[in-house]
Formats: sequence, structure tokens, C-alpha cells
Amino acid sequence: MSKIFILLSLTIVIVIQAQNVCNYSLSGKIKDIHSGETIENAEVLVCNTMGQKIYSTFTNEKGEYLISNVCAETYNVIISHLGYISKTFPLSINKNIIKNYSLEHHEKEIQEVITISKSHNNTKTSLENKISKSQINSYSDTNLGMALTSIAGVNSLSTGNNIVKPIIHGLHSSRVPILNEGIRQEDQQWGIEHAPDIDVNLANSIFIIKSAGALQYAGDAIGGIILVEPKKLTRQDTLLGNILTSNISNGKGGNMSANIEKGFGNGLAFRVQGTYKKLGDLSAPNYNLSNTGILENDFSVQAAYNKNSFGMEIFYSYYGTDTGILKSAHIGNLENLVNAINSKQPLIIEDFTMDIDAPKQKIQHNLAKINTFYNFNLGKLSFTYGYQFNNRKEYDIRRSAFKGKPSLNLDLTTQDFHLDFDHKNIFGFKGKMGVSYIFQKNIPNVDTGISPIIPYYEKNNVGTYWIENYSLTPNLILETGFRYDYQKIDALKFFKKTRWQDLGYDKKYPNLVLKDTGLSYLTNPVLEFYGFAATLGANYKIGASNDIIVNYSLSSRTPNPSELFSDGLHHSAAAIELGDLDLKNEKSNKIMATFRGNLLNYRINLEITTHYNYIKDYINQIPTGVEYSIRGAFPVWKYMQTHAEIYGIDVMADFNINPNIKIETNFSYLRGNDKKNDIALINMPPAKWVNSLLYENKKWMNFFTKLSSISVFRQNHYPDYNFTVNIVNNGIITPTLLDISTPQAAYQIFDFNTGFSLPITYHNKLNISFTIRNIFDTSYRDYLNRLRFYSDEVGRNLILNLQYNF
Repeated sequence: MSKIFILLSLTIVIVIQAQNVCNYSLSGKIKDIHSGETIENAEVLVCNTMGQKIYSTFTNEKGEYLISNVCAETYNVIISHLGYISKTFPLSINKNIIKNYSLEHHEKEIQEVITISKSHNNTKTSLENKISKSQINSYSDTNLGMALTSIAGVNSLSTGNNIVKPIIHGLHSSRVPILNEGIRQEDQQWGIEHAPDIDVNLANSIFIIKSAGALQYAGDAIGGIILVEPKKLTRQDTLLGNILTSNISNGKGGNMSANIEKGFGNGLAFRVQGTYKKLGDLSAPNYNLSNTGILENDFSVQAAYNKNSFGMEIFYSYYGTDTGILKSAHIGNLENLVNAINSKQPLIIEDFTMDIDAPKQKIQHNLAKINTFYNFNLGKLSFTYGYQFNNRKEYDIRRSAFKGKPSLNLDLTTQDFHLDFDHKNIFGFKGKMGVSYIFQKNIPNVDTGISPIIPYYEKNNVGTYWIENYSLTPNLILETGFRYDYQKIDALKFFKKTRWQDLGYDKKYPNLVLKDTGLSYLTNPVLEFYGFAATLGANYKIGASNDIIVNYSLSSRTPNPSELFSDGLHHSAAAIELGDLDLKNEKSNKIMATFRGNLLNYRINLEITTHYNYIKDYINQIPTGVEYSIRGAFPVWKYMQTHAEIYGIDVMADFNINPNIKIETNFSYLRGNDKKNDIALINMPPAKWVNSLLYENKKWMNFFTKLSSISVFRQNHYPDYNFTVNIVNNGIITPTLLDISTPQAAYQIFDFNTGFSLPITYHNKLNISFTIRNIFDTSYRDYLNRLRFYSDEVGRNLILNLQYNF
């Protein structure tokens, strides 16, 4: 417990400022200047005289807005909405003010509002960080995992440069659910080398919630939740669209994303969007990274009919990718792995090519959603149905009759049903409640010639939640909620008899055996899990723009099918993975405290977060030795439970030197411990510090230039899982240390980005930007890259982005 109080003391910084009177309110309506109709979802920004945002809100279905706890001061009020010309109004506040504003509609006025997204109040007392559309565009040539790393406390776990998954506060995979268009993404996310199958260009905004507080989405979000949201469809009579292209030097390819949207002014609208990406072999500073190309094809269509009291939306997206895996990472046995680790460059270096060969992954993901809502006196009732189909193929280098066939071929089908009720203020309480049902089926295709590592299973999940918040005082909001989930997994799994006996299952689970097939047993594990989650938090506002947020969350995560059923060689990972039918739910107790504020007359924007997470029965995958087979010798990784603690601090700050020059910095430090075995946790992110110097001048055609430094420290707190293997050297068996634990050295790289807007017509602009990543072509290896044993990271990369809005 002492660690909790130490972390809290770091967060609650002594900030003593003379505060103005801050108990006034600003309210009113936003209307169309011609028709007089109110405008729903118009954004109201209240900025200081330096142009910094102090307050913000969105109008409700009646066009009404309300901002409370406003300080006596002079402001600029900016009103904007898709399809209208944004307007700025000066306003002095020294009393409660009711102010109505009007906007003028313009069909082509989109460049000013392209980044505006729907207001979010997922929780009142959990920290939410947002990545805007302009930030997403700067990562349009990469992937979702890379885009999220711009937030302090968020890192990436990667398999090369194209397979990247996010880590929040040291946790990843099924511990960090991703909501895509409000539907929980299900795409075989159990593997370390399984990236989210989402087109980052589809998103208009991305929200990162660093706790399990958003209980309406999940009760097992031990690490946090990621919300990926497309732009809300317009309700105006207009035609909108944009085209974004990226020309990329490292990989000698490019990326193109385009969308077109049509609104009919009667509540009906639709949008079509697509992305195409093609890259050949990437290159490190000193050599080619053979077989690291990617081919990606994505498509989505969205249609909606929205009125104030009723609405319906239909959404469909397709994600398809063919991703090469570094050829040198294809290890046939432990001797190759030892040689690869001891070598300073890949064992296989070939000439550049656009071809993608085995080893590789071929993924197809389909998501369809229909949702409807109804507004009435008590609140908003909504129903959502989602359908997902994911096909995952992993290709090993194979010969003879199996050449060209995948070594793993899985079909995953998921259906979601959600009923939610968001009630209006009742005696000061405002909240939401709902129920959900999820059915999932995994079918391993049997024509691979290899026993699938993930078996056939059916999974049923029923959940319910209730969240309430209450404003105890004008400056203090309290929030509490709970969630309960029941999950049942019914599987059919072949176990080798020797493995079945070695694990003691012949004595524990003799009733699971359905059939004796000779060398194996066909078994039918039926497992039931019960999960309870809860949250309790407070948000205390200090003056105009400072607040302290404290949140406690309890969450429970069910073991995933990989952790339960794995039993054999995972070919794309070149490792033998062993699950455990005895695994229990992980139970997480996480406390977070955050200070957010503006200091020195709004010249410094500061956010400091400390966090402590104690996870009972934490499921840890660790190397336990080596196993020899006909194919060769491979390291054995086993899922085992322990008790873990993870704690750290995140700092994000901006210093506005003047209206044109800004310094940005973010720093994150994290430490993870295996409490049961008194050692460090494996794969914990090292400390990272990012600093940027930004100059921008809107009068010079929106010109900007930015220089960034990314410093990643060496991870000195790590477990020693090295072991000795026998290598045949000149006919002699030689015991050799297999060092799979020692982290790589610290490194620092620099990035540069500049751009401007070129007017094409009165209302349309061409945005041009140029980026250099890893300016000095620095050679380094990342501790959180699974391919760090085989090669350096990608070298210098020059990217030219062109974006045209129409």
C-alpha cells in the first residue's frame, strides 16, 4: 500500500494559484441563421485570449449547450459544425450568461471542421486521451499500434515493422479491448504477433481510456480500452470528401486513402471509404530486411438516417492484408536461433523485392453493424447488433505437397447484441445501464496438415452493467458502477497422450475424453467463468481549467483460448506453446490519480498520471526450456499464473513560448514485478521520453515545422530466463547459453515534419506535408520487438503526404 501513497503524492502536485471567481455558467442555443432550426452536435469552444481551449461542449438534440464553473474573464467563443462556417465571438463573463448563436450553412466549408468528432463522456472519472484526425493522418502510412504511441503510457509490442499491437501500462492483447465503431474487435488477438485488423485511416478520432472504468464496453479491460471511431455522418444537404496519398521511400511504395460523403438534408446520409497500401522490403541502415513487404486493401460503407428522436445506422468494413515476416526470423531449430542472436546482421539478406513470400500472414476481417436509437422523456434507448468474420492464415516455409498451404487457418465468427439505456438527470444522478450477449465460434480448417494450436470452440458471454455519476458540488463529480459477466467455453481439442499424461490431465479430467484415436485423445473441455468488475472515482475541478481525477477499478479477465488450449508448435512464432486448463480469472485492482491543469497564465498545459495495478492470478507466458521434435529443437513457452504488480508515471506537457512556438514533451516510466517469484515481469516497456519543438503560423498558408527527439532507455529491470542448449559443433555436442532475456541498448532517434496548405479554390485546399523518420539513419533494436534477435529496426524513411479536401 505504501507504493500507492507514494504515487498519489507525485500526482497531487502542490499547485497554489490565486483563482478568480469560477461559479458562473454560459448557456444558450445554436441555430441555423436562415431556417432558425436548432443545430444538434455543434461544438462550442471557449478559448482564452491566447487561443488555448479552456472549456468545450456539444449541443444536445435540442441545440442547447451548457458550460458550468466558468471563471470571470474575457474569452473567445468558437462555434463550429460540419457543413457550417465556423464563427468566433468575443465574450466577457462576470455573471451567469445565456447566449444564443447562429451559424451560416455552406456546402463546401469542410476544411475548418474536418477534425470535429462526436463529444465523448465515456466516463467522468477515468483519464481519456484523444488522437485527433490531423494526428491520425500523420500515421496514415503505418498502423493503429504506431499511431497510439504518441500518448504517454502507451507503447507497442511488434513483430517487425508491420505487425504492431498497442500496450497500455504494460498490458496488451485481450487485456486491452479495442472498440471499432462501438463493436468489440475480435480478430484472434491472443497472439503476440497478431496486430489489430483495423484500417487506421477509417478513424476520425481515437480515444484511449487508461483504466477499466468504461464498464459499458468491457469488464476485462485490465490495461485499458481503445475506442476507434469514424466521423459522424453529416445531417446537412452537402457533398464532402477527401483524398490522402503517402509516398514512402523505405519500402519504395505508398498508401492512398479516400472517402466521399453525401448528406441529403432530411436526416439521410452515407459515406464510402477505402484504403490501398503497397510496400516492398523495408531496410535497416546497413542492410535489406528481406520479405518485410505488405499489401493492404480496406473498404467501408456507412449509411444513416438521423432525426432528433430516432435514428438508425448501418456500417460495414472489410480489412485485408498480406504481410511478410522477416525471412531470417524463420528459425528451423535452436542452433539457428543461437547463431541469429550472436550475429550482428540477419542470416538471410537478399535484394529488394516487392514480392511477399512465406513466412507471412494473410488476414481478412469483416465487420457489419446495425444500430438504432430512440430519444424520449427519460433518456435514450439504443440497440446494436454486430457481426464479425475473421479468417487468419499463417504461412510457414513448407515443401513437397504442403508447399503454399498455410500452417494455420482459422475462421472466427462473432455476433454481438447490446441494449443500452442512457437516462437523463434524476435527482442529480445521471448514468447508463445495459445488457449484452456475445456468441463466438472458432473453426480451425483441417487441410493444413498440422494440428491447429487453437481448437474448435464455441463461446457464450452474457453481461450487464450499471454506471451512475453525481455532482456533489459544482466542482466535484463522483462516479460509481459495476458489471457482471458470465462466460461459457465449449471446445473440441485433440491432446497427444504423452502431453495429456505429463500435464496430469488423465487423473484430473478423465471425463473430458470423448475418443481414443491412437496417439491422441479427442477431448471436450467445457469451462465456465464468472467475472465481476466495478469502478469508483472522483473528479475535482480547481478553478477554470485544473482538475484532479482519482479512479479505482476492479476488473476480471477470463483466460483466452490460447492460454487454455495451446498444445504444440506455433509455426509463425517458431516456439512450442503450452496452455493450462486449470487457469483461473485474472483479478485486477487498479488505482489511478491524475492532475490536469494550465499554469503560468495558460502557457503550460500539464497532465501527470500515476498508476498502480495489482493483478492476482496474472497469466504470464514464460520460456521454460527446450523441446526436440522431428522438425527440430524449439524453445517452450508456457502459460503460468502468478501475482503481479505494475506501477508507473506518465507526464505530458506543452509549453507555449509564444503564439507560434511550442515545446511538447511526454515521459513514461513503468515497473512490473512477479510478486510470487520475486522477479521482474517479462516484456515490460522501458522508460521513454519524447520531446518536440513546433513552429506554426496560420498566416503563412497554415505553415508548420516540427522536430522531435525519441529517447528510449535500456530496460534494466527484467527476468533472466536464459538457459543452456546442446549445439552440435564439428560433431561435438557443445553446451551453449541461449540468451533470450538480455535487453537491447538504449537509443535515441530524431524525426522531422513540415507542411502547409495550398489554396486551390476559395473553399478547397491541398494540404502538403513532408516527414523524415529516423533522420540520422540510426541503427538500434527495440526490446519490445519480437524480431530484435534477428535484425535492426527500420532505418531512415522519407514520406510525402498530399491531402485534398473537396
